[in-house]
Amino acid sequence: MAAARPSLRLPLTFVLVLAAGSPLAQAGSMTPHRAVYDLSMARADRSSGVTAVSGRMAFELQGSSCSGWSVSFRIANRFTQAEGDNKVIDSRSTSWESGDGLEMQFSQKEFVDNALQSESRIEAKKASLAAAPSGTITGGDGKDFTLPEGTVFPMVHQFRLLDAAQAGRSRDVTTVFDGSDGDKVFRAISFIGKRHAPGSVADDAANAKAAGLKSLASWPVTVSYYPAGAGTATDSADKPDYQVSFTMYENGVSTGLAMDYGDFALKGTLAELDFLPVEKCP
Repeated sequence: MAAARPSLRLPLTFVLVLAAGSPLAQAGSMTPHRAVYDLSMARADRSSGVTAVSGRMAFELQGSSCSGWSVSFRIANRFTQAEGDNKVIDSRSTSWESGDGLEMQFSQKEFVDNALQSESRIEAKKASLAAAPSGTITGGDGKDFTLPEGTVFPMVHQFRLLDAAQAGRSRDVTTVFDGSDGDKVFRAISFIGKRHAPGSVADDAANAKAAGLKSLASWPVTVSYYPAGAGTATDSADKPDYQVSFTMYENGVSTGLAMDYGDFALKGTLAELDFLPVEKCP
């Protein structure tokens, strides 16, 4: 991250896959797993002040539509700045969402050069999927908040993405709240490419760590995150806060990450993948 930007926060939504309709009706398509990605710099504008980046991103997804879904997430990068200084930014978070998509808990800690810089906890609930979520932030200044009606949590958003992909739809627009930036809400505009047949993604076919995916179909996906209320869903003049591209497999695993923060971008290559036990509902 450039010196002017103290954190590197990435929505958790791109690592989860769910199906729409009845919110968790097809939750069997979500496979609990642990994945690690090697990160490197893909591009840096001179204005970013960054000359090199190296790091790792890891997450672990567990749970079911009955017990809810939990995610442990960590992204740590060493940034070399133009003046030659190094800075290590390490963001760690855990989240839990109820199986019906109506409740979320999120906690986050951020370290810079091993020193804790910030810590927060968020709890949010809603009466129905169409209702306005309300919640509380603990840590920092702390506050209560209410979000726009129709705002969904990350798991429901990803249900919609996978459902759209399987139905052959190429676009989705959803208002999403994931807690990674206080009470900020994003309008996530997603574009879904044509289905890749099993084993046809060249980079994954050549990566031994992705061997467990070779029998599965996938789709190329790009999600742009705009502040909610900025412009319209078709206003290409607006620039997103950040943009994430990836290959989305039908079991919920993502590969080929590309994370664009405007004045610089990172790429992520799958380095480890372990499938975890699947919880069965009673």
